[in-house]
Amino acid sequence: MLDNPSSETTTLLDAPRTCEDARILIVDDDRIVHGIVGKFLKRSNLQYHSVFSASEALEFLKSNPIDLILSDIVMPEMDGIEFCEKLRTLSDFKEVPVIFFTGLSDSETLNKAFEAGANDYVVKPLRQAEVISRAKRHLEEHFRKQADKQKISKLDKANKSKTKFLGVASHDLRNPLVSIRGISQYLESERFGELNDSQKELTQTITQASETMLSLVEDLLDVSKFESGQIKVSLKNEDLAEIIKTRVTLHSASSERKDISLVPQINTEDAVASLDKTLVARVIDNLVSNAVKFSPPGTCVEVVVQNHGENLQLIVQDEGPGIPPDEFDKLFKEFSRTSNLPTAGESSSGIGLYVCKQIVSSHKGSISVENRPEGGARFIINFNRQST
Repeated sequence: MLDNPSSETTTLLDAPRTCEDARILIVDDDRIVHGIVGKFLKRSNLQYHSVFSASEALEFLKSNPIDLILSDIVMPEMDGIEFCEKLRTLSDFKEVPVIFFTGLSDSETLNKAFEAGANDYVVKPLRQAEVISRAKRHLEEHFRKQADKQKISKLDKANKSKTKFLGVASHDLRNPLVSIRGISQYLESERFGELNDSQKELTQTITQASETMLSLVEDLLDVSKFESGQIKVSLKNEDLAEIIKTRVTLHSASSERKDISLVPQINTEDAVASLDKTLVARVIDNLVSNAVKFSPPGTCVEVVVQNHGENLQLIVQDEGPGIPPDEFDKLFKEFSRTSNLPTAGESSSGIGLYVCKQIVSSHKGSISVENRPEGGARFIINFNRQST
């Protein structure tokens, strides 16, 4: 029996991994029961501490870690059920297994015990094989849960580090990329003088590359913000039709370079909904750029806004290869791509649709995709029209 454990022992007991390292607390007002259970535990090389009331147990637990509690139900002052209820209010002992000793076998008492947070019970007279087998089973399960929590905690820390790195790297890369794009566009405008064909091709290549990189950086920055909880959604009554027209104009140059028609279709006179204009623009940018990227020359990409019941619906549809039937589950996942390849060798990071999903979810909307009967993919988003 372990009495008054040293700080060194307490430290070792913070994270036990085997039943032999575990610390067990016996709570019973009967000294005979303590003697019997103590012998059971000693024979199995299990460590324990004894207290003789529920109030003494609660006081003991203020400064001592415990991995399993063996408690009587019927005790003076505070019974085992009330003790278990109080135990489950303590953050460090919400998941510590509790096994009751009881001479009572009525279902009402046992139901109350389980409702209070008990994990198991053993009916008196106590038998060594039953007490030890149940104690070890609950200890092993408890240790597995602790190990899983530690793994999850480590993964969570690693994910937070990754998210922080993405945010810092994306932020630092964004400004120089904006500068490169601006300079290349300025050169392409020939304000510094007329360019020959080779120079025009070179500046167009720089512009396209910087736009692609900037889009990727923006996506990474959005991922970082969403995963760290830093994204702020500012909902206002916005005209989705106007947002669409603006984004289509901005993407018209890239679509024309691939001989792809980019067509806005406004099928409603009232396209106002509660939206974050900047974030919704990111969704349209990602869906349109994807459609253009995977569409062959001579086809059409349509950006549609229409009523859909009480919602406002945004549709981006193309005439490309569509989604492979067995790869729909890859969509909207972080860094996940289908087997389709861009038609002009463009790059694809696999995070654009993940960003779309996060943004639409932040608007409490829905996003889905289907293959069109005539060929191509159709992405459908439903926004709530509710005013802010």
